[in-house]
Amino acid sequence: MPPRSSRPARVFSALQLTVGLLLCGVGLGGAPAPVGADVLTPKSGKKVLGAIVTETGGELVFNIYWSRNPGVTNPEHLVRLPAGKVKKVERRPHPDVEVFRRLKAARKDDAAALVAIGEYAKENKRKAHARMCFALALAQDGDHKAALKGIGGRAKWDAVRKGNPALDPQLQTLIERYVQEEDTTERVKLQRALKERHFKARPVDLERYRRSAGQPKGYQRDRPISYRSDVRPGAVYTLSVPEAYTPTRTWPLIIGLHGGGPGGKNGDEVVGSGASAMNFYQRHAMQRGVIVACPTAIVAGWGNKVNEEYVRDLLTELRLLYNVDIDRIYLTGHSMGGFGTWALGPRLAEELAAISPMAGGGAGGIGRLESTRTPIFIYHADDDRVVGPSSDRAAAKQLLGSDLDFVYTELPKQGHGFPASVQVELFDFFEPRRRHDKGYKECWPRSSLHAKPTKEEIKYLGDPLASMKGEPADLKRWLEQLRLGGGRGLAAAGLIAEHAPEGAPAAVAKVLANGQAPHDARAYAARALGLLGGSEGFRALRKAVALPATKKQGKVARACAAALVAGKDTEALPALGKALEAWTAYYERKVTGQEMRYSDWRRSTNVLAELAAAWAALASAEASAGVLERTLVARVFQPQHAVQTSSRVPQDPSATRQAMAAAVARAYEHTNADSDRWDGLLSALENDPKAKSSAESLRPAGGR
Repeated sequence: MPPRSSRPARVFSALQLTVGLLLCGVGLGGAPAPVGADVLTPKSGKKVLGAIVTETGGELVFNIYWSRNPGVTNPEHLVRLPAGKVKKVERRPHPDVEVFRRLKAARKDDAAALVAIGEYAKENKRKAHARMCFALALAQDGDHKAALKGIGGRAKWDAVRKGNPALDPQLQTLIERYVQEEDTTERVKLQRALKERHFKARPVDLERYRRSAGQPKGYQRDRPISYRSDVRPGAVYTLSVPEAYTPTRTWPLIIGLHGGGPGGKNGDEVVGSGASAMNFYQRHAMQRGVIVACPTAIVAGWGNKVNEEYVRDLLTELRLLYNVDIDRIYLTGHSMGGFGTWALGPRLAEELAAISPMAGGGAGGIGRLESTRTPIFIYHADDDRVVGPSSDRAAAKQLLGSDLDFVYTELPKQGHGFPASVQVELFDFFEPRRRHDKGYKECWPRSSLHAKPTKEEIKYLGDPLASMKGEPADLKRWLEQLRLGGGRGLAAAGLIAEHAPEGAPAAVAKVLANGQAPHDARAYAARALGLLGGSEGFRALRKAVALPATKKQGKVARACAAALVAGKDTEALPALGKALEAWTAYYERKVTGQEMRYSDWRRSTNVLAELAAAWAALASAEASAGVLERTLVARVFQPQHAVQTSSRVPQDPSATRQAMAAAVARAYEHTNADSDRWDGLLSALENDPKAKSSAESLRPAGGR
């Protein structure tokens, strides 16, 4: 991210002059009053600041916590007055926000409307906003007299337009051509042409545009992080990128923190995931053109230092891979994520445009948020029995004594949920707000792709200039990437398997065998070996799949099992049998009495299901399925351990039990198991009708 004092990189699509997508900084006029600061003056009594909720039925409803949600019923939040007792109501929206609201409603080609908004900004001493509006009007009508006067004359207009793609269609076209150009020589020519048109972008910035154009769009579940992936192996996030994404303009970014908590017998598992959190945001984000990333916590409690560093690294990765407006980055979260937003928001405040803790608590950094002028939208339900509203209520009362831009919405009878109306409020709150930066004197967006190059970017995300330098991709370079794990390691494993360079099986086998390597790097190495084939790779896979069962080994064991199936290694049955014994013992260690936590169940049974499926796929008719009977049937199915689940996050132990049952049934089918063995399996599954049905459907007709 460039220093705050650096000149902003102007990246704007000429096709996106519609003001609903204008990306401009706020806070240029000093400390803001609360946004939407309506003033109620009763005929008797003092004036009240807040927000008008309704003015119907002869009654005015006024919320002192700035929420306009009509569902709020808490009498401590509302002032209700008959119309006859109201002397005056003044609507005083904050200009920084009101400019963007008006721009969103204006037509992109309506120069007169844009000029009117510019005049409003000028009247409210928002000079940068006014200049932007007048410039946008002149982009539609270069001779508009009022716009020329407002911006300071034609010479000033020419200066503002210079190097700004939003105001120079030819410049915008050159940028789009550059992104699509494959030929290096032609790109060098385009670099010169862009410089001649005063576009402030270095070759490395332009090459990041091209790299960004190749990034996936849409929904990406559990995407491995690449940036500093070797520091936190296995870290993933769920990402939603608008289908209309293009790197030739900047985009807002929301980081959403999931709920949940600690899980597992030892408390070392995490309940909740980025994928579960994304359900709150994706639909709205796609409609509004917002990138959303929801990481899965490394440990329970988002305030943990490990999670803070992870979120920082995630921000760095996304800002380098996607064209993010660095003044439009937002943080939110629900439940544990609400606590996390209160914890991380103040620590990350200088990088954030606004935060929104939902159904959480633990506000302790309000002073820091006040110093950075970071807006806050808080939500809680009055009957939340999981996380009571007292902490958020106290925070809202504290904020009443400040001039910070905030809203507190408290709805009745919503429990620990995240209502649809609040989801809309959240996006409405974020959309017009920008990061406060009193040293930032321009109103055009600042692109994250114009950051200073670092060694870390090259190491974890690749050198943006690699194609310009003509650096060859070879086994040595791919192995370096593979050892890092994460997204880059996954891509490297695919390239090694695709190109199968000489010496690859032996080299990749060393990565798999290296117990000090990130466990996800070892898992990707296993995947590559399964696709490469060969005796050397299969020996390494058999050895790795049978290693002692540990939390970190789980991903490796599953990848090895899948790779042995991909390579059709029929000699792998003994190793798979040893692995089944090890992971059944791991499963039993997680049992307390006759119960186990869902997170322990999920981790151990996911591995067992993969191992059993691999055994079934590779077994011949002459093989004996006794190892499955001794492990899964006798020690997992038969004891009928109860699995503790939570109603707050999706948890279904039957889904994995069905997969294990089907795998055992396929093994029995392949090995011509006798009736007694089939009867034993079905008896063990008696208390799970779905799993029993999955197994029974594979039993051969005739009673064998």
